[in-house]
Amino acid sequence: MGLFNWFKKKEEDVEPAEAVPEIKKEDFVDDSNPKSNSNGTVTITYGTGMPIDLIYGFLKEDYETKGYEDALSNPDISYREMNKSIIKSNLEVKFRQVRLRYTDVLRDLDFHINSRTQAGLVDLVRQLETKKETYQQHMKELNQMEQDFYNEKPYMVGMLFSYDKGFSRGLAALSLEQLKKLDHEVVD
Repeated sequence: MGLFNWFKKKEEDVEPAEAVPEIKKEDFVDDSNPKSNSNGTVTITYGTGMPIDLIYGFLKEDYETKGYEDALSNPDISYREMNKSIIKSNLEVKFRQVRLRYTDVLRDLDFHINSRTQAGLVDLVRQLETKKETYQQHMKELNQMEQDFYNEKPYMVGMLFSYDKGFSRGLAALSLEQLKKLDHEVVD
């Protein structure tokens, strides 16, 4: 019996374990708003994270809503055509910006490839060459997109169709509003 009493006494001597700290959601999940730049804009990363995303982002903007709002503010067809010209011009500027950026990066990569080749850094040179191939592929895609834009391929001028659709919807909304006013005046 003495042996059993000894075990029983040991259990009584053991101090209770400390309470396990509570695991809170805040310790693992960041529910805060995205960080904004000093000018108040929020930066969101999507796509490739490379300059060509500027073109894709421009093409994906909501031109239908812009056309609709433009029609409500100025329902003149010449205003629509002027805004479409501005959209085209802005895309051309973006093509130039992106091309300039890729050209600068490719020039820098060529310098690093040459200097690291002379230093005998084979693995690094291969990595730089792979990066260069990616940039060259993007330049090729950029050139094709620009060519398709000038040839008015649907995926490149869809933004203009979308703008036209929105502008037409805006004109229709204005006309319907005028009809409602006329109907209301006749009834009163």
